[in-house]
Amino acid sequence: MSVDRTQKKSMTDEFLERLQEHRRYLYHIAYRLTGNTEDAKDLMQETLWQAHRKSNKYVYEKSLKAWLRTMMTNRFRDQKRKKSLKLVALEDAFIQSEPPHSVSNSVEEQVEQRMMLEQVKDEIQDLPDIYRRVVLLRHFHGYSYSEISQVLDIPEGTVKTQLFRARKMLKERLSKK
Repeated sequence: MSVDRTQKKSMTDEFLERLQEHRRYLYHIAYRLTGNTEDAKDLMQETLWQAHRKSNKYVYEKSLKAWLRTMMTNRFRDQKRKKSLKLVALEDAFIQSEPPHSVSNSVEEQVEQRMMLEQVKDEIQDLPDIYRRVVLLRHFHGYSYSEISQVLDIPEGTVKTQLFRARKMLKERLSKK
């Protein structure tokens, strides 16, 4: 029985060593995703910790780099979603609460801004599906072009084109009103 434990421990140690070999690679990906050093370090550490926890699910025939990259990308996406949900909740709370006295906008200006926001949201809902999806993912969920490309399974160039056309349509529609 002690041989079994020793063998398991050496496998765990070997896996940890393999994870450590990919720290630099993961940091570069994390930095590209987050755009700053501190968040990149946090994301890298969280990914390594999650990989260690899920080491029993790793299939050794597959690329460890690819497995880690996927894990990191998914973790980053989840964090972005949670942040956007918090932002929406804060915006809703602000809408429902009394406006603070320090706000320099008059009540009329606040009402106009609120009406314009609702009008933009309505126009986005009226966009064809192919354009609405990319607008929502980019502007409401904060996805990058490459993330949208992965989620929708379309080339990144197509994402950019669809966003350009969607924005143009929105601009035209809103300028007529």
